[in-house]
Amino acid sequence: MVTVLLSGCSFNSDTQTTDQSGSARGNKAGSPANNSQAAPEIVLEDLEGKTVRLSDYRGKVVILNFWASWCPPCKAEMPELEQVALEYNQGSEAVLVTVNLTDGARETPAKARQYIQDNRFTMPVLLDTSGKAADDYNITSIPTTIIVDKQGNIGTRFSGPTTKANLQGYVDKLK
Repeated sequence: MVTVLLSGCSFNSDTQTTDQSGSARGNKAGSPANNSQAAPEIVLEDLEGKTVRLSDYRGKVVILNFWASWCPPCKAEMPELEQVALEYNQGSEAVLVTVNLTDGARETPAKARQYIQDNRFTMPVLLDTSGKAADDYNITSIPTTIIVDKQGNIGTRFSGPTTKANLQGYVDKLK
């Protein structure tokens, strides 16, 4: 029996397996991180096969959203994330980038691509096929959103679904 959680979907990045039966903690307000904690570098391919690095965005506030197309709470927040991306990604101060937890079984590049195309989303999607980004950011449930400041430090972490208003509030403080 599969149980759908209201606040998130569990994700075990150690074995790159996923299920929806684990517990997840939602955090609407976001939890502040130690401002001196540097965000780990991410080097991943996007849906077109282009290599993208987190450091490519140095000097901007970066919203990193970890997700999978099979996760109902992830899918529920995607339209709001698209609105955030449309608002910020054209400017010079902030950017939203999604990181798809692509385990090769339950989530594949083809499934992620199809989901994005079917919903006509335009936000950047990076594929974490090795689980390294999930491990480096200690992702235990999805969706999880991490806001990285302009200096490359982790500022805020949201576990569970978040909203455009929550993200805007934190991003505006860091711009």
